Formats: sequence, structure tokens, C-alpha cells
Amino acid sequence: MRTLIALGSYLLQPLLWLAIIRVWLTSKSRIKAERRSFGSAVYSDHYELRHMLTQGLLLGAGLSLLNFLLGFSLPLLWIIIYEILGAVTLLLLPTTVLPMTLIVVTTLLTVLAGPYITDKPDLSTVGLSWHGVAHLNYLWLLVIFFMILGHWLANYGGRFVSPKIYAKQRGKRIAGYPWRELLVLPMVTLVPGDWFTSQLSFWPVLNIHGQTYAILVVPLLLGLRFTVFRQVPREVYRRLARKMVWLAALSLVGLGWTAWRPQDLPVGLIVLLVGYGLVLWQAKRYDERQQFWYSQVDDGVRVLAIRPRTPAVKMDLEAGDIILECNHQAINSETSFYEALLANPTYCHLRVRDVQGELKVTETAIYSGAPHEIGIVLFRDQEG
Repeated sequence: MRTLIALGSYLLQPLLWLAIIRVWLTSKSRIKAERRSFGSAVYSDHYELRHMLTQGLLLGAGLSLLNFLLGFSLPLLWIIIYEILGAVTLLLLPTTVLPMTLIVVTTLLTVLAGPYITDKPDLSTVGLSWHGVAHLNYLWLLVIFFMILGHWLANYGGRFVSPKIYAKQRGKRIAGYPWRELLVLPMVTLVPGDWFTSQLSFWPVLNIHGQTYAILVVPLLLGLRFTVFRQVPREVYRRLARKMVWLAALSLVGLGWTAWRPQDLPVGLIVLLVGYGLVLWQAKRYDERQQFWYSQVDDGVRVLAIRPRTPAVKMDLEAGDIILECNHQAINSETSFYEALLANPTYCHLRVRDVQGELKVTETAIYSGAPHEIGIVLFRDQEG
């Protein structure tokens, strides 16, 4: 019963609900922008929130089991600082949440400022002391951060191709594909000290080698902010996923080094944070150097996305393809595309040039009398 109380307390933590509200607002903003840009949303459901609640819980359950078996612990001071900084970040910088930075800054404050905050008798005796937690635990946090982020990017990055219209490039509108998802992982951790037992006598505790540990579920933020302009999003995130695995391996090396020289922990954290920033910067620079743009074209219409559960799903189309002909009529705008569809309102025959310049032909039946529901997302014709 006590364990269920500890698990249930996760639902009472403000950071969790702030993250849920932030993700819901981000998803709502995306849907509104898609309707404004394309007439209707590419993805009308709040898939960002669904992923956070399902994948976050699933990954968090696996992480919690592993942490419990390893006896992973964090000081109460670290948890307090992390949740305060996380809440402030979600409130003041809602679109630029940097979960990696939160972990590093929280750890640096705990390790460097902890002695000045908690070594006072009135604080150390209630469980705020940062002593009793090995420096290895903080590096372990980064190992799991990079591993889970790599898994998330490899399996979900670029799967939901949601375009956003940006400023004109050489007189043409361009589209980009932003990644704005955020996960909250319920992470079981052991908290050394007697603060919980002194304040809440019913709280579940463990006694390991004479040390008392309270069981607590901490919301761990995980996510990434990135926008692809000139490449296939799926390929970009797969490359990033591989680099996250390398950063996880580097974190393991740092973990081993810290076991030998714990005083080098701050340097190791900064090195990993800089390495993480360099990986994202290099990925952005590589995208900027590509010649391709998801831009408007004069000879045809650019495919920006395919709406799920529509006839277009069955066609061999990808974001970036250029539709040259529809039902054997040359097209050069959204209006001309739908006019060509009306020539045969129950069938669609397309001649397409892909991003490699290869020509292909594809066709499918469409909803009778509803050609606008074919599901191909294009640049809308500008009024005036």
C-alpha cells in the first residue's frame, strides 16, 4: 500500500502537469497553424500528447525497473532543484526546453553549491544533504538520457511529417519540418536521508547497508527541438540517433573516469553538454549546406505531406515529390491540381518527379464526389 502511495504521488507533481499542459498547447498550436496554412490539419489528433502519455510511461517503466535493480539514488536537493528549474523553463521558455541542459545545470548546482546549502546542521539532518550519493549516479543519468533519446529519435523521428510554412526563399515559399515533442518519464529513484519519514511517516522506505532510502518517482524530461529544411526528416533523425548512442558511450567512459577521479565530474558534465550541442549544431549546419529546398516550383506542385487514412496513403508519394500531371493534365498550382481531379472525380492518375529527379507514375481511387479529400498536402494558392 505504501508503495502505491509513492507511485501515486507522481501524479501530484507540478512539473508533470506543466509538461502535459505545455505539450497540449504545442499540439494545439500546430493543428491551428496547419489549418491556417493548408485548409485542414495534416494530423488532426494531438499525437504529441499521445506519445508523451504512452511512450513516456512505457520507457519510464523500463527505466524505473533498471534503476531499482541497480539501487540508483539521487539526493533530495537535486530533485528539488531539477523540478524548480524544469517548471520555470516550461513556464518562461516553453518552446526551447533543453532537458539535457536541465540535468547538467541541476547537477552542477547540487555538487558545487550543495556543500554551502546543506551542510548546515538544520538542513543536513532532514535529508537535504547531497552526501551519500556517488558522483557516478549523475553520469548514469546522462547515459540513460542519450540512450533513450537515441531510441526515441530512431523510432519516431520523422514518422509524423508535419510541415510548417516559413518565409520566402528567392521569391518562393518554403516548408520546414519541426520536431517539438517532449516526453516525461516516470523515473523511480531512491532518496537517501530521513526527510520523508520525518514528515510523512507512511512513506515507503528501504534500508540498504544501514542507510535509509525513500522511494520516489521523479518526472524526467526528455526531448529535442530541431527543424529540417533540406533533407528527408526520417534520415536526419536516424543519423542523430546514432550520434546519441555515441554520446551515451562517451558518458559511460566518463562514468568510469569519475569512479577513479570524482572531482572531475563538473568537467565531464560540461564536456558532454558541449558535445551534445556540437552534434545538434553539426546536424543543423549539414542541413543548411544541402541544395534541396521544400519550396514552391513553377513546373508542377510540391508534395509537402500525406494525411493519414486518406486515399493518398496508397500512392507512392513522399514529401518533396513534385506532381507534374494529374489525370494527364499539366498542373502548376493547387487550383489546377483540383481542377484536374474533377475531370475524373473517382480516380487519380499522377505523373511525379521525386527528389532525386526520377519520374514515376502512380494512381489510386478517390472518394466519390470529394476530390479535396484525397489527402495530398500542397502549398495553397495565395490570394491576390
